[in-house]
Amino acid sequence: MFSLVFRAKADAQLSELLSASSRVTKAEAYRTNGDYQGVAVTFSGKAAPAASFELYQNTPNPFKGETLVGFNLPVDDTVTLTVSDVTGRVLKLVRVDGVKGYNNVVLNSNDLPAAGVLYYYYTVETSEYTATKKMIIIE
Repeated sequence: MFSLVFRAKADAQLSELLSASSRVTKAEAYRTNGDYQGVAVTFSGKAAPAASFELYQNTPNPFKGETLVGFNLPVDDTVTLTVSDVTGRVLKLVRVDGVKGYNNVVLNSNDLPAAGVLYYYYTVETSEYTATKKMIIIE
């Protein structure tokens, strides 16, 4: 199908530096019968460590109109996405049923008070994990 060639620029274990994730596009594959199959990178016959919880920076950022908040879940879980202003006031709350692997939520600036350049924080919370990042709206 395809191959990748890496050239080392420093001493390191490749298994600690390289993994498959869904940060940019969803890491997935399908068998010829259409069944879903996960994607993993293996080294010396061992699979890379399982994906863990991760909250990605919204894209685009800064944004006008819509932005995508992506996150990775190690297991299926209920997810709460909260958007707050710099004072901590909750502006938007979204609950979704997250699935193991990559998930995303689209936020629209029309659903948030926006005039000028505003700094907001978004928090993704599951039953076991919480992470927060900053986003910028330009209206």
